Amino acid sequence: MKSVWIVSAAMLVAASTPAVAKPKGSCGLMQQLAQQHANDMARRQSLDHSGFMSRASRGARAENVAMGYSSRAKIMALWRASPQHAANMRLPGCKGVASARSRSGQYYWAMEIAK
Repeated sequence: MKSVWIVSAAMLVAASTPAVAKPKGSCGLMQQLAQQHANDMARRQSLDHSGFMSRASRGARAENVAMGYSSRAKIMALWRASPQHAANMRLPGCKGVASARSRSGQYYWAMEIAK
């Protein structure tokens, strides 16, 4: 059995703009931020939310990270099975999902959710 790790995505950033304001994070930007974070975790071989405040300043309100399976469908199922991750996935806004593979062959995943 392959070991899979997911990290709680309890890092929600409160929106400081009125509800009628235009969303700050675009779908393309969320995809770019997710890929950058997945690449960074794979490079460092570390599952974490390192640098989240920088991504938040660029429009991310929350993120989910995981490590393990090479299949997007399996990672999405793991996130859906976790109450905190599933709550993030239900937030409105664009979501970017990306993966990267470390030198050791481990897959790292990031989902960025726009404000």
